[in-house]
Amino acid sequence: MAGAWIVAAGLLAAGSSLVLAQAGAPAAEAQAGPTAPQDPAGEFVPVKSLPQQEQLPAAPLLVAAYAFVWMALLVYVWTIWRRLMKVEREVRELSSRVSEGAPRR
Repeated sequence: MAGAWIVAAGLLAAGSSLVLAQAGAPAAEAQAGPTAPQDPAGEFVPVKSLPQQEQLPAAPLLVAAYAFVWMALLVYVWTIWRRLMKVEREVRELSSRVSEGAPRR
């Protein structure tokens, strides 16, 4: 029990020293002086002015993504349909065995 209190006190002391260290950081930045604002308009490059190799047309990628999702969905539904048909066939066989009074194995 005393060990838990020692650990808690140590964590509290470490946390408070961290808070005090972070509280002093803005003061150090304020003393350094204001920084020059960056010009974001100088960094913007329109897509039309990019070289052809760096342009990435979105339409083919979007069509490919939709095609992939639809194919995956169709395959999933097809596998579910096959398993459902198998279960229905087995249920029909079992009901015919029960109605005929077939012996159990």
